[in-house]
Amino acid sequence: WKERGLQIQKVKDKCNYIIDCLNLPTDDARSLGIIHVRQFCNTLGFAAIKIEQKAEIKKYLPTLIGLFDSRNIKDLKSFLHDLNPNFKASFVTMVQFALENCIERVLDSLPGKRGLNNFSRTSRCLIETLNLNNPQQKHELIMVPTWIRNTLHAGGIHKKSDKTVIIDGEPYIFEKNQRFECASWSHIFHAFLHSLDVYEEILFSKQVRAIQRIESE
Repeated sequence: WKERGLQIQKVKDKCNYIIDCLNLPTDDARSLGIIHVRQFCNTLGFAAIKIEQKAEIKKYLPTLIGLFDSRNIKDLKSFLHDLNPNFKASFVTMVQFALENCIERVLDSLPGKRGLNNFSRTSRCLIETLNLNNPQQKHELIMVPTWIRNTLHAGGIHKKSDKTVIIDGEPYIFEKNQRFECASWSHIFHAFLHSLDVYEEILFSKQVRAIQRIESE
């Protein structure tokens, strides 16, 4: 749990770095998207980690039993077993929604471009328009959280074609109609941390920096 706490802190630190470097009003879509990511780390992500951490320490069990109106330890563990995947799905969904909305607004604000209302197409178009290096690799990297989200919404089963993406030495293997085994909190934080590198490159590009203001919806 200490390692997971450090992972979520790294994501928050990355968000703070991007926000500080952008130095934009907090209601500009570029800043707002990253601010929302940080907020979800501070709430959904942090709460999930702390609850599960405390549940493993005997002296905190009576407090948790009372907090969640559980009848006994067995009842509490059953509740937490159900809560964990819901926390994960909610966290990934909300963070990804914030990032998707952010780059949709960015693409829509570039001269001659418009939002495509489809994250895969929007992100690919934006990466190619900005002439980022290794466009295919970067597109796959920021798609991983989306694929994780879709898999969690499908009961942990990947429904689309086979895909394998390696993020800083960590393989994310998606096999059609098979259970996805890379959706631990550590996998989720690792994927978002490295996907933020791509969002940073997008938001720090000259073309995007040149936009005076991007309204949030």
